[in-house]
Amino acid sequence: MLLASLLTPFDRQGKVDLGRLRAHVLWMTAAGVEGFIPTSTAGEFLYLNARERQAVHRTVLDSAKFATVIPCVWDPNPTTTVTLAEAARSEGAAAVIVPPPLYYDLDQSVVSDWYKGLAHRIQIPVYAMHSPRHIATTISDPLYRSLRAEGVLAGIEDASEDPFRIKRLVASDPGAIFASGDRVLLQASRLAGIGGVISTLVNAWPTLVTRVHNGETQLADALLERITSVRRAGGLRALKGVLDMGCRWPLPPVDRSLLSGLPPKEELR
Repeated sequence: MLLASLLTPFDRQGKVDLGRLRAHVLWMTAAGVEGFIPTSTAGEFLYLNARERQAVHRTVLDSAKFATVIPCVWDPNPTTTVTLAEAARSEGAAAVIVPPPLYYDLDQSVVSDWYKGLAHRIQIPVYAMHSPRHIATTISDPLYRSLRAEGVLAGIEDASEDPFRIKRLVASDPGAIFASGDRVLLQASRLAGIGGVISTLVNAWPTLVTRVHNGETQLADALLERITSVRRAGGLRALKGVLDMGCRWPLPPVDRSLLSGLPPKEELR
């Protein structure tokens, strides 16, 4: 399954543009994207309040009725996390993603208590997130296996871009691992037992990413060129610039001159 780490569009006043979001989801669905993860890292969840995140989840779930939607519902207040998770469940989400506590590098016992505390209050499958590039606190293999064995977690989104770790996890827990990152798209999509692959570039080039995911390896160089060009031009800000989606402060819009080396977003036929 190919899922999009969904971008959050903002209007010129910095407000969430739900109409643009709906159109964007429908556009990607038409290109063959099978699932969506709203308000995660690419969705700037740290810059959205709870009411905005819930509105984004509702809009995506309403727009993608035949797709898999797994919102990220993390909040520093566990009660808000539970509220967002339960709202997503009532509106038809397949599951939710909850990263470990952010910013501080906490030991694995604290992470274990975090997930166990939420599991007793959330009535929808919970996926953890392992993202060492963005989150100081990681989720070790032994901790993941323990939480899975206890029924606390339904799986994990692994954004390490480490093909060896991902292969190891998939082998031990087939169907429960979502590999996140465009750099691992080629390797991960060919792993028997992978639950899904999560892409960010699919927001701008859904047909290209879908074809690579479906095994058209001759397009690998085109994908890698876009990965490199987007990172060089400003990463998330550059991708949003290609789509003219706007950013929310403290993320400033990218300098338009940096986008000259990037292909425009796809025009679907």
